[in-house]
Amino acid sequence: MKILFSTGCLHYLPIREVFYLAAEAGFDGCDLVIDGRFNNAQYINTVKACLEILPIYSIHAPFARIDAWGTHRGNLIKSVEVAKILGAQLVNFHPPSWFSFELSFLKWFNNTDNFQKEIGTDDVYLTIENMPRVGQKFMLAPYVLYNYRDLISFGIRKNLFFAFDTTHIATCGDDIIVAFLNYFKTERLKNIHISDGQSFKSHLFLGRGDLPIVKLLNTMTRLGYDGMVTLELSPNEFPKTMEWTKKLLKYQSAFLRLHLKKD
Repeated sequence: MKILFSTGCLHYLPIREVFYLAAEAGFDGCDLVIDGRFNNAQYINTVKACLEILPIYSIHAPFARIDAWGTHRGNLIKSVEVAKILGAQLVNFHPPSWFSFELSFLKWFNNTDNFQKEIGTDDVYLTIENMPRVGQKFMLAPYVLYNYRDLISFGIRKNLFFAFDTTHIATCGDDIIVAFLNYFKTERLKNIHISDGQSFKSHLFLGRGDLPIVKLLNTMTRLGYDGMVTLELSPNEFPKTMEWTKKLLKYQSAFLRLHLKKD
């Protein structure tokens, strides 16, 4: 099992600084979130240099299209290329958003019969992430397949693997332990994006919400889950000072290692 830190948590910092913070806190590696900096073709060299600090085990395809990469399908193909360059084992992506009128993406998404074959990921797993409901009053579902059971059925039919996000599950009113068990039994669960949540608030520091995080971690350990666990927090969770950012990251890393029984 690898305990990772998502670079998207601190996207406003230089990428090398994020890697140093993750290493100092005790994470095994990073989950690299692709962002607009990849419009610069030379940025990959900056990221590649970060491998001297920590390995990159997972790539998160961009939330929005990278202009230089073209379509959403192009985003995935380029993300897989980046994963191969950096030695990452999987590429994660979000399903189409009807709220953003991603109609061409939706058409391709529905018409693709075998994602692993289509995107050419012989040595990189392609994972799809369950998405949240959003809003304080109406709790809209802006993404297709927001019901994780429907997403699992779709993924099995279309040869996809899975990334399970705890707070996304919680916003849909589902039990995160039951959801984990459903994902785990598919034998296709490769990454768990972990954070705490409370009401409509998501991606909180572990211990700041009311989700049964310790029970989830203990269940994962007891059942022998051996995939990745990625701490994925809202940038708004982090304190203003670097001193406290370092302290909190060390605490979160130690918390995960304790309950996952990982030295």
